[in-house]
Amino acid sequence: MTRTIPARLRLALLLAITCSFIGCRQTDEKTEASQASPAATVAVAEARTTGRPAPEFFVIPPHMAQNRVWICVDESADVFHTKHDCPVLGACQGSFRNMTLYRAIDDFGRYNCQECSGALDHIFDEDLVR
Repeated sequence: MTRTIPARLRLALLLAITCSFIGCRQTDEKTEASQASPAATVAVAEARTTGRPAPEFFVIPPHMAQNRVWICVDESADVFHTKHDCPVLGACQGSFRNMTLYRAIDDFGRYNCQECSGALDHIFDEDLVR
């Protein structure tokens, strides 16, 4: 005696197999995309210098006093970012905070990220004529 599978059950099985195949495929694509950015990994390694003391000298021009920056709240992070999509900030393992530039430097002891905030080096330059 041969039994046949009802049409609805066949359709449900086909749908389940298709969904599991698509789900596995998306995971593989995400893994490949995360492994494809070695330049960002190098930038993160350069930016994470542990043990760097907080800046002792900084001058923020009045027109930049209310500028907002991003920081990564992580024990190894010591830079602030002017762009929310900076690759160094994207590799943050902690949480993100958005705050004023003055607060990031004074309260959190952050330096500027060379990837996205290199133009702000003048803030920490003691020898610059102002």
